[in-house]
Amino acid sequence: MPASEHLATPSPRLVVLCCDGFYQRALVQRAARVFELVGVVVQHPPAQKRRSLRQRLRRYRDPAALGRQLVARWGLPRHEQRGEALRRTLFAPDGAAPAIPVGVPVLHTDAINGPETVAFLRRHSPDLVLVNGTQLLRQPVLELLPQIRHGIINLHTGLSPYSRGANCNLYMILEGHPELVGVTVHHIDAGIDSGDIIRSAQVPLQSDDNFETIDVRSFDLGIDLLIAAARDQVAGRAERVRQWEQGKLFLQRTGYHYEPWQRLQASRLLEGGLLRDYLNHRAERDAAIRVVGPPAAVVADPRGVR
Repeated sequence: MPASEHLATPSPRLVVLCCDGFYQRALVQRAARVFELVGVVVQHPPAQKRRSLRQRLRRYRDPAALGRQLVARWGLPRHEQRGEALRRTLFAPDGAAPAIPVGVPVLHTDAINGPETVAFLRRHSPDLVLVNGTQLLRQPVLELLPQIRHGIINLHTGLSPYSRGANCNLYMILEGHPELVGVTVHHIDAGIDSGDIIRSAQVPLQSDDNFETIDVRSFDLGIDLLIAAARDQVAGRAERVRQWEQGKLFLQRTGYHYEPWQRLQASRLLEGGLLRDYLNHRAERDAAIRVVGPPAAVVADPRGVR
């Protein structure tokens, strides 16, 4: 047998596009254990001029908005402490926060669709690009798709097509639909979380959950789902399912303006009976939900490591 046949198949070259967040660093770290990570593009918010105290307080001219902010500052810490404890357990059991591996080229930018990003992708010639937490990808980044062998795929922390946009799982709970709390891995297109789905899953809810613990497990499941979908994509066995309905689009322009108070309200709804009612009727409510790929219970880090 020729010696070349004994050589392992080269690992696909991977670039990650993400924001600068805890979960996104965890994504990069986990992905680097499976693929050859050749670069990371980190999008930062555009620099803003420092606002005066009067400008910062202007948002609270509405007494109701000020009241909600004060209630959130008083009530959220109790819930956030439980979420932080779970986050440490799932993402940092050894006490070390996730980090981008040393030696990996990193581009920091406030323009994910800018010429620097395009040049970075051209220079590192990835076989696959993973995305989470950036602004929408536009031209000319999308023009590179034909040059990226296995495509550009996104982790959306919402259950498409039922929910698209921002803070989807939060708003689904606020609207009384815990069965629609989920994560989706899909191909990038010019729309908002509207590309063909590779895998999706409901986030399994537990009887003592609040919104903060659900949010942590959404990212934990989502990162594993993204890596599993990426492996399927590279192996040529990934599903590609066109989204079968429009769903809801959660954006400010469609009437959904995020406030921290909403996180507290979601936890209160869950504790007040919403979660109990869902769990008591889970089979019936889940039966109406379609997901793509194997059940979430069988999704795990392919190498058994975190």
